[in-house]
Parts: sequence; C-alpha cells; structure tokens
Amino acid sequence: MYFRLLLVILLFGGAPAVQAKEKRHTEPVDLTLQASPNKCVALREGSACYAVVTLDWAQNKVGDYCLRNQATKKIIQCWLAKQTGQYAYEFNSDQTLQFELINTQTGQVLGQTQVLVNWVYTNKQKKRRWRLF
Repeated sequence: MYFRLLLVILLFGGAPAVQAKEKRHTEPVDLTLQASPNKCVALREGSACYAVVTLDWAQNKVGDYCLRNQATKKIIQCWLAKQTGQYAYEFNSDQTLQFELINTQTGQVLGQTQVLVNWVYTNKQKKRRWRLF
C-alpha cells in the first residue's frame, strides 16, 4: 500500500521539477549589458566620483565583442570567441558615463548601460558682489 502511494508521489510530484529543469536549458540568454553599481555618489556637485564598477554582459552566440565608452567611442576591453564577460572599471568622473557592448565584426551596438553620478550637496551658493556699504 505504501509502495503504491510512494510511487504515485514520485511519478507525479517529481515531473514538474524535471520539466522546469529542461525549460531552463532551452531559454535564451538575455542580451544584456549591466553595470553594478549603476550609481556613484560624490560629496559635492562638480566633484569627481570614484568607484569600481563591474560591467557584466551576456549574448546568445559566441563571438567577438568589445566594451566601449559611448561618448568617446574609446574601446575599454575586448573579448574573442566569448559568450559572456565581466570587466572591473575604475570609475572616476564628475558626470554620468554611458557604455556600449558592440559586435566587432558588424560594428552593431548590442547593449547599453550607464553609471549615474549624484551628489550629496548641490552648489547653491550665489556669487557675492563687492560692496562698499
């Protein structure tokens, strides 16, 4: 009696777990480029913000990819015959920077991300004029 109950539980209870595992392998990888952390906080407005930002990316196909600064188009790092990659970027800027992942063979932009720069204190000081009285 217990054997039949155990058999029924194993057959029907274990089936969804097996199906879920099979489904995970068939799903495509998200085409992403992500920055972590994606915000950098400086003390005063206009001062540079310093942080180590990890840039992670993943693609469906193995290929040749490069990470570059969107504004300057300067190549930061390239990978040959890879499907995923990670880069530790030494962030040092007083303004928001945007990054792109490109396919080196086609030049196509595959993903974008940015690192926002925020301040704790904004400059609200008014210019003081010279006065005699």
